[in-house]
Amino acid sequence: MYVNHEVFNDADRHAASLRGWDQRYDQIGAGAFQSTVKQVAVEGVQVFQEAANVRVVQCGGLPAGYTTFGLALNGAPFTFRGVKLAQGAMVVASGAKEFTLHSPADMSLVGIAIEPRVLGRVADAAGIDLDDDLFDRDVIDIPPAAGIRAGRRMVEALERVLAQPERIADQDGQRRFAQEVAEGILDLITYYFPDQTSRLTQACQHEIVWRSHELVLARPEEPVSVLDLCAALRVSRRTIQNSFQAVAQTNPANYLRSIRLMEVRRLLLSTPQCDVPVAEAAARWGFTHLGHFASDYCNQFGELPSQTARRS
Repeated sequence: MYVNHEVFNDADRHAASLRGWDQRYDQIGAGAFQSTVKQVAVEGVQVFQEAANVRVVQCGGLPAGYTTFGLALNGAPFTFRGVKLAQGAMVVASGAKEFTLHSPADMSLVGIAIEPRVLGRVADAAGIDLDDDLFDRDVIDIPPAAGIRAGRRMVEALERVLAQPERIADQDGQRRFAQEVAEGILDLITYYFPDQTSRLTQACQHEIVWRSHELVLARPEEPVSVLDLCAALRVSRRTIQNSFQAVAQTNPANYLRSIRLMEVRRLLLSTPQCDVPVAEAAARWGFTHLGHFASDYCNQFGELPSQTARRS
């Protein structure tokens, strides 16, 4: 396990800080170099976010024995191995490939290196068949909004561990972190697969959504993941996604989070502040990071949880 957050004023020190990466950074843009690196590594999975203020060209080799994924968070388009990388695309590269990445000024990106066995285990549990050819394409197209959401969730997962390293102090915590990362990647990979006409009836899709809804309500303090739904309902991730899109016109992760936010709001409206503080109300429905919870709550309801009228 490795958890680290550093600030740099030198490109070489920045490049050397990423564990397992053989690379160099050449500063192309003018100005004093300033950058940050946040990274978390557990067995089989490494996640990092890096940001820099000036244009840089990165050269080196991808980590051997891992499949590497990359998402641009902001900045003008990147170029990875000669292919444009914008917010509507994702790096997908396997093995110890040589690479060159041209990154723009004021860039921020998320990188994930994951062992194929870890990704394969989660994919098997979710009923997803991974095409080997996928990992030789370097860059694949994804919906920009989906890439932004996934990048944000990866950063949130990083920051939760940076704030509370004890979350991954044991094997169970590390397993949950690795699974969360792998599920986020699989969500994006499924956009690459050609859409197939669903053979499920509207009634079947409605049943899947409703049973998922009930499962969330039955486990308030333990957020239900898409993989949990696959296991409980004995259907594939693709079936889950298609059902939510057909019935609720949204993805399952957003739907499940919205249900939990609604339950927190009901709790706040029905109790005095002195009996149930905001932090406790959030924790009762599985929100452990107050900053992210407040942001999600405000986006959902147009006000901060502290602004919600409480029962006197």
